[in-house]
Parts: sequence; structure tokens; C-alpha cells
Amino acid sequence: MNPLLMFIVIVVALGVFISTMIQKIQLLAALEPAHRTDHLPERLKHMIILAIGQKRLIGREKERSSGLMHAFIFWGFCILLIRSITLYGEGFQRGFELPFLGEGHLAGYVYVAMKDLMEGIVLAMILWAIYRRAIMKPKRLHNTFEAYLVLVLIGILMVSDLLLDGARHNLVLLFNTPEKIHYLKSQVYGSEFMWTPVSAVAAGLISGLSLQATTAIMIAMFWTHICAQLIFLNILPTGKHFHVITALPNVFFKSLGYPHEKPRLLDLENETAWEEESLGINHIHQLNWKQGLDLYTCTECGRCKDVCPAYVTEKPLNLHDFNDNLKKELFENTGHIIKRARLTTVIRRCENAEEIEKLKEERAGLDSKKRLIGDVIAEDTLWACTTCRACEEICPVTIEHVPRIIAMRQGQTLIAETYPSELNIALKGLEYNGNPWGIGYDKRADWAKGLGVNTMAEDSDVDYLFWVGCAGAFDDRAKKVSMSIVKILQMAGVRFSILGVEEKCTGDFARRVGNEMLFQTMARENIETLNNYKVKKILTACPHCLNALKHDYPQLGGNYEVIHHSEFIHRLIEEGKIRLRPSPAGMLTYHDPCYLGRYNNVYDAPRAVLRSVVGNGGFRELGRQGRESFCCGAGGGRMWMEENIGKRINVERAEEIVNLEVSGVAVGCPFCLTMIEDGMKTLGKEEKIRTLDIAELVERYMARSGNNEQLTGKSKGEHQ
Repeated sequence: MNPLLMFIVIVVALGVFISTMIQKIQLLAALEPAHRTDHLPERLKHMIILAIGQKRLIGREKERSSGLMHAFIFWGFCILLIRSITLYGEGFQRGFELPFLGEGHLAGYVYVAMKDLMEGIVLAMILWAIYRRAIMKPKRLHNTFEAYLVLVLIGILMVSDLLLDGARHNLVLLFNTPEKIHYLKSQVYGSEFMWTPVSAVAAGLISGLSLQATTAIMIAMFWTHICAQLIFLNILPTGKHFHVITALPNVFFKSLGYPHEKPRLLDLENETAWEEESLGINHIHQLNWKQGLDLYTCTECGRCKDVCPAYVTEKPLNLHDFNDNLKKELFENTGHIIKRARLTTVIRRCENAEEIEKLKEERAGLDSKKRLIGDVIAEDTLWACTTCRACEEICPVTIEHVPRIIAMRQGQTLIAETYPSELNIALKGLEYNGNPWGIGYDKRADWAKGLGVNTMAEDSDVDYLFWVGCAGAFDDRAKKVSMSIVKILQMAGVRFSILGVEEKCTGDFARRVGNEMLFQTMARENIETLNNYKVKKILTACPHCLNALKHDYPQLGGNYEVIHHSEFIHRLIEEGKIRLRPSPAGMLTYHDPCYLGRYNNVYDAPRAVLRSVVGNGGFRELGRQGRESFCCGAGGGRMWMEENIGKRINVERAEEIVNLEVSGVAVGCPFCLTMIEDGMKTLGKEEKIRTLDIAELVERYMARSGNNEQLTGKSKGEHQ
């Protein structure tokens, strides 16, 4: 016990740590605002389950072993913190005990037993982690000196505490010096050493030492533990292990109600925003504080790369590098960003117009000289993203990658006016004809001729509006899906109408490629039409339309109950309005659309419908399915861009389906239908493995309930 030395060590170490953290916090506070303080109980629940419970690590079957390894190291480190606090107290007062953890409380003995066991487990996990990094070398991991250093420091913490306990054990039991050593002892619970088998092993390893040597080890391990922990504490904010500090708050402040932060509704009439280039994200200071916290929290685990369809198919999108480059730019501009925020506060309070202009000039001089796209992030990297959210779904610390990418695309499209030239045709089609194909809007309802379908102008007294979508109205292949849906609805007696020529693209595609101006124009026109007809319930076969209508339109006053056709068909089957019996139609699998699954959490209904068609024995899951489904490659505007770099994403997915040895693949999205079918054609498998929408399967079986048709064949009268 040396109170003066302990005081000096703590003051110096905490002084350095606090100084570092103050700057990190000031930097976050200087970034743009983000509202993340609502629904506190729900946030706390997520923090406990995802961050403390490590759900995304131990819950992933493919990597459960490494997930458990990380989880045990984390849990063991947390448990050891209580002991560490006790040791700091011991430095000032011999026999220091935390409340309820002394020798008179059972909790004290349970704690030392749990700590002792966890230290042994953590040491085993550290050895495994080092072996895994040094020998096994998984491709997704980034082997750095820091990674090994942190593992070694955690190991030192465990070993020093075990040897400290082992030395105390020997001093009491071998050298009979209990009056000089503080340990738990009770007539009811016995001696502390009866509860610590791992420390007993450590004691055995040093049992041959003298009294003086054992005492020296106890003192050395005490200070080794204290110093190692304080060194570790000061290393954390300087590298990737900052996530040890920021992971809990980052998960606490995660998006609720929608998987990630929705694209901001930009004020396009704000002249200042255009002048200051603050529409979208163009410069590093335009990140909001949660996006900055995301960058702080990246663990560099590489899981995002592992599931990213762009990275897997050799596109120039490496989310580790993407985050790392942004973080470097953020840190390089720390001083300027903090000063800039202070000037902004002064400008808001200033009333002198001349002084305001001077302050604005001074603030502009603090902007980073680098543009984010071009100088920090390559253009090809930005536009490679399909916005599928696979990276976000698997991230153990809930980092939101896609909102940053969309905001940067907004900056490129609106401010820099630089975006892939292939998008021009589709964007002009939206602008002039209300659809990316550019087909005359007056032909939007042609697909429904002869089907007995009313438009809302003809009959608006219906239960549902069937939102057909651009693909369902103009794409020859997707038109067949629209026809099948109509026949299902008519057979089930559902009262519905379509908008016909009054329907326009939802603008989802425009928003995902950053053209917020075009999105808002189209969305406002659609909302006006829907509200004029007092539409409340919308049915659609396109997950992209579903997502825009359900989640984007409320930002502009359009609030509707929107349901995907797979969910609606499942409901009709459950209610007995559609009668199906299992059909020997060959083995079937299902491709999860990203915007239906990861964006809207619809996984069970499509599978239930398919099992109603082919039975449980006729359905087989893909390896990458559900929340880890592999993207078809069409999302985020990629449907309208050429894929000139690396392997085609849809071919990668088609190969996985072919290897599953099925007769057909069902989809629930017109983009997926196109991409998967094209992938099959590329592989020459389009006749052997049919690509069909869920609605086509259901309609076909209802129409031909007595036929044992195989999916590889064509039915008589099938839509051509």
C-alpha cells in the first residue's frame, strides 16, 4: 500500500485519458446534430442485448466459435473491472472492500469465484485469438500490431491478477501470515481461496518460492495490474479498440423503428444551403455526431466486407477502408471542425450583418481542402454500393454505412453534379414520363387491358389500392406478375383498383442515387393523388415501392398502410380465401429481396406461401438467406448502371442457386426477378431452373390445381 504513488499514477494516467477524451467528445459535439434521445427504455434494451449480450457475435451460426471467443474476453474484462476498482482502493487503504462484496456477504464469494473462473477462460480465449490471427488468418481480419498489443495487455491483466491471488494464497496457507494479507474469510462461507480454483493453480506454480520472493511477486503483480490497465485505458482512444469505450453508447443511440437513419428531407429552397454546399455530405464537417461516433466505433472486424456483394465480387468498395479514410479525414480536421462549430454559434447570436459576413468568411477558411468524393473516397467506390444493408445487419456495433453513402451521393448529384452517366437515361425517363424506362406515361395501364381492372378514377370505393410500380407496368417480364396478382385478388374477392396513368414512380430510385430534388417532386405529386382519393391501404409487389411509400412518404405527409403482396397472399391463404394443397412441382428455393427483408423485416410470409405450394419437403434454403441473404445487385440505383468492374453480382447469386440443385427459385421483387433470371441466362440454366415470382406460383397452382407440372416446364397458356 503506497497512497502517494497510487495517487500520482492515477492522476497522470487519468489526466492523459481525460484530455484525449475531451477532444474526442468536442469533435463529436462540433458535428451536425442528430436526434437520438427518444425511447430510452428501448434503447437500453438494445444496448443490453446487442452490446453487453454480444448477440450479433454469438448469434451468428457461421462464426459462433469466434463470436463466443470475443464475447468471453469482453465479459471477463468487464467482470475484472470490479476487482480492479478494489485494487485501486487497496492502494490507499488496506482491506478496502466495495459494498456487499466483503467477507460478510455471499455476493463477495460468488464474485471472486466468478472472476477467478472467467480469468481462466479469458486467458484461453486470448491464446485462441492469437493463434487464429497468427496461424489461421481469416481473410476478413486486419492483422495489426495494435490487435496483438491489446490481446497481450488483456492477458497481462488476467495473469497479474491470478498471480497476485496465487501469492496471497501461498502467503496465508504456506507461510502463515494471514494478519498481513487481506482476503475474504468467514465462518459461514469459509476462506476466499476455497472459491478460486484457477488462482490455486497459479499458487501451485509459484509454491516453491521463498517468503520474500512470494511477497515481491504479490507487490509486483499488484502494480503490474494497475499500470497495465492504465496503459490500456490510454491506448483505447488512439486506435480501433476505441470501440471498447464507444460500442455501448453507439448501440444505445442506434436507429429505432427503421433499420438506419432515413435520408434527410433536404430543404431545396434554402439558398444558403446551396451556397455553403451543405445539401448532402460534401465535406467532413457535414457528418452528424452519430455518424462520427460510428467511425469511432468501427472494430475493423471485417464482417462488413465478408457479406458485401460489391466487395465479394471485386468491386472497389471496401467498407473497412471507406470508414478508415473518413476517420482519418475527421481526425486530421479536428481542430478546424471544433473552431468552425464555435464560429457557427457566434454567427447565430450575432446581429451585425457586416460582422456576420466576416465570420462566415473566417468559417469557410476552416473547411477541409479535400472533397470527400474524389479526394477521400473514390467515385467508383461510392457508386458500387447496392444499399442492400448486409453490412449493417451484421455489424456487431450497429454502424450505419448506407445513410452516409446516400448523403454523399446527394452531394455528388446536387452540388458537384457528378454521377454515373448511365443514370441520365433513367433519370430523364423519371422526369418526363414518370418511369425510368422512359415509356410514355399514357401506356402505364396497358398491361391490365382485358383483365377487368378498374382505376381509382372509375371506382375509388375499394379496400386496397394496388400500386403496380414502374416495373409491373412497363417491364414485359414483370407485367406477368401484375397479371397474376390481379387474378389472385379477383379469385379471393378482394375489392381493389389501380391508379393507371395517374401513378408515377415513387422516386425511390432517384432518392437512392442522391437526386433528392426529383424524388421530392415525384413523391409530392403521388401523395397529392393518393390523398385526393383518400387512399389508406396500399398493396404492392415491389419492395422498393413498399419502402418508399411506407417510410419515405411520411416525411412529406403521405401516411398509408402498405403491405407487400407476399404478406397479403399469405393472409388470404390463412383466411381460406385461397385454397392450395402441396404440389409436386420440384424442389424450390427463395431469394430474399434486400428491401423486403433487411429493410422491412418480411421473411416468414414468403416462405409460408411457398411451403403452401410445394410443401415443407419441396422447399430448400440457400446458404445465404434471411438477414444474410445475398443481394441481386439491382438496389441503390444499380439496376440502371452498368456493372463493368469485377464479377456480376447477379451471376454470383445465380451460381449459388444452381449449386443448391433446385428446380426453381422464387422471388418477391421485380428487380430480383430480372437480375436472377438474367443470371440464369448467363449460366445457361434458365430452362433448367425457372425464376418465378411468388404470385406467379400461387396463380399457376390455383389455375392448374390438378396438374403435377414441374417448374422446369411451361404451362399451357402461360403468359408470353
